[in-house]
Amino acid sequence: MKFLSIRWKIIGILIISNIVLGFALIITINKTVSESLGKEVIERGRTIGANLAQYSAEQIIEEDEVGLRQLITNGLNFESVAYILIQKSEGGILSDTYNGDVPEELAKVATPSTEEMLLPSQIYIESEDTECYDIWVPVEEGFLGYIRVGMRQDYVSNSVNKTTKIILLLILGVTLFGVLMVVFLANLIIQPILYLTKRAEEISQGELEEKVTVNTRDELSKLGDALERLRESVKIALDRLKKHQTMRM
Repeated sequence: MKFLSIRWKIIGILIISNIVLGFALIITINKTVSESLGKEVIERGRTIGANLAQYSAEQIIEEDEVGLRQLITNGLNFESVAYILIQKSEGGILSDTYNGDVPEELAKVATPSTEEMLLPSQIYIESEDTECYDIWVPVEEGFLGYIRVGMRQDYVSNSVNKTTKIILLLILGVTLFGVLMVVFLANLIIQPILYLTKRAEEISQGELEEKVTVNTRDELSKLGDALERLRESVKIALDRLKKHQTMRM
């Protein structure tokens, strides 16, 4: 079997454990952050929709497209907002951020029930290659119409990816620091082991004059004391044997 140093075994265990722990952390944090940001984005969309619903009622009644367009344009200041539509209660779109060219995926969506509005559906807009939370907010309980706010789902995924990169960098930094510490500590531990191994080989070859000295104040020190007693016992036994052979001669 190929010899493998304890130092490299410890380093290997550290690296593997950090990798396993890192993957577990990434999966857990990604799931937690994704769910948390998803809820935050949806709530932000509802807040934008509620503010627009509060100030757009009069313009909807008057069908003031210029005023409505100005309102919804201001709502696009948020990076996570993909679109804003103002829809009549009977289903027609009164104003939008597409200059009238509303994607078919949005135009064909039927008005959801009150219960369905609590959990926004996700719509993929092929022309923009993006998926959005389609949030509906009623204006005057839906009698005047609805504000639809599309919140980008990739805003959540991009934020999660940034978090993942930070975690990976932290794990790499911790792993590198850990390897350096293991090399340092392993040297402190391995040097006495190497010394004891060398002395054991020398004792087995009959080199019994030099004492075995280890001052680590731990199990290695006890092992050194045991090896020293063995050296002394072997030395005494060999001295007796030599004296016995001399007397016989």
